[in-house]
Amino acid sequence: MSSAAPSALDKRLTRILLLIPYLLKNPGTTTGELAERFGVAEEVVSEDLQLVYVCGLPGYGPGDLIDVSFTGDQVFVDTADYFGAPLRLTPAEALALYAGGLAVLELPGMQEAEALRRALRKLGSALGASAGRESSVEVHLAGGPARHMEVLGQALRDSRRVRMEYFSASRAALTERTIDPWGLVATLGRWYLVAFDHLSSEERMFRVDRIKGAELLDEAAEVPEDFDPSSYREIFRERPEQEVLSFEISPETSGWFVDAYPCRSVTELADGWLRVELVAGGRAGAAALLLRLGPHVRAIAPEELREEARTMAAAIAARHRA
Repeated sequence: MSSAAPSALDKRLTRILLLIPYLLKNPGTTTGELAERFGVAEEVVSEDLQLVYVCGLPGYGPGDLIDVSFTGDQVFVDTADYFGAPLRLTPAEALALYAGGLAVLELPGMQEAEALRRALRKLGSALGASAGRESSVEVHLAGGPARHMEVLGQALRDSRRVRMEYFSASRAALTERTIDPWGLVATLGRWYLVAFDHLSSEERMFRVDRIKGAELLDEAAEVPEDFDPSSYREIFRERPEQEVLSFEISPETSGWFVDAYPCRSVTELADGWLRVELVAGGRAGAAALLLRLGPHVRAIAPEELREEARTMAAAIAARHRA
């Protein structure tokens, strides 16, 4: 059974991000009270606070880092000097932050939501949102019923398997699958679930809005220790240096691939393979995609991308041998 380290890392990051504003609002809270509030042992709280010591901006001088001090078992946090300066955002940055915050509010089990709502109201006011309505901007990520997102979120937190019903648009068929969830990726206005699919015995990306039913199982999910959701986001992210990739995928892969990835064009070949074109935001993400396709991909263009994938595969193999 592989380690649940990615899940533990996500939990720790979320806890620290909540810990700092909580201590700023409640100075002098004891480590015991923090442990009780965040549902962890006091030793874990102490380890988190040790990490906060080294958080800050490059330069890492006294005015760049967050300061943590103790009086007995009471904890006090002083923010670095840059927190005292007014945050100056361009209109585009403010709008992006506002839209992102609205999207986060839709997540199931959102913690500290009231604080986020207050911040968004202030930001919306600065952007000129009308006072008579909650927001002039609406952001909705297609993610299926909230209960499905709740099940997936719980499965990711606890590293548990899920049984789901999934609609494949390319085949117009509803299938039942057992999956090991690895992570959720939000991109192009949709939520995607990255998981190991036991029906096909392969890694897959599923559009969450096409999940028609989800049930949490009492079985542990296997999550790769080196799973990195950022590599999946890189595939979709638009950048000035983006380029069009072209390759052919096997019949075994084509059904789920065109469901999961935003292809620019799809052409069926005489032998059943598909010729697809899609836009990639960077070579690293595109190379990672080719590695996931493995023997189910051929005729890759540009040729340099094939070499990039080979280099990445060699680096991964060397890391696992170390």
